[in-house]
Amino acid sequence: MFWKKTEGGNGARAPREIGMLGMDTRFKGNIRFGGTLHLDGHVDGTITSPEGSGSTLIINQNAVVNGNITSDSVLISGTVRGNIKAAERVEIYRSGSLKGDVYTADIMIEGGAEFEGNCCMLSKLAPEQRQKVLENAFSKSGRSGS
Repeated sequence: MFWKKTEGGNGARAPREIGMLGMDTRFKGNIRFGGTLHLDGHVDGTITSPEGSGSTLIINQNAVVNGNITSDSVLISGTVRGNIKAAERVEIYRSGSLKGDVYTADIMIEGGAEFEGNCCMLSKLAPEQRQKVLENAFSKSGRSGS
């Protein structure tokens, strides 16, 4: 984890967390993170960050995730088999593959990317509908990420 010194209005140090999971790393279990997490390895399990925290999950080209993801932003160049809840944005790049449902306010799918699933655009829902959809997002889908 790295810390970047930033000055707030009161001059206090504010943490900017950056985590990495290397290419030769295999992880089985649940990951909870804050800030930005770069994945190059293989993860079997859920990946979550606090909603509304500005968190970003970056799944690089050689990375594989088998599990559900909750993060404000998710950028996919690797492979994901599971559902995604991203309050802000999901981006699937040309080398990326997603098999699962997406719940997000904004999505970008680059030409050549693979996406198999459903997409619920949260920005089109009233706030009370949005909260209800997010609460039930992973419980009613047939795709569990396993």
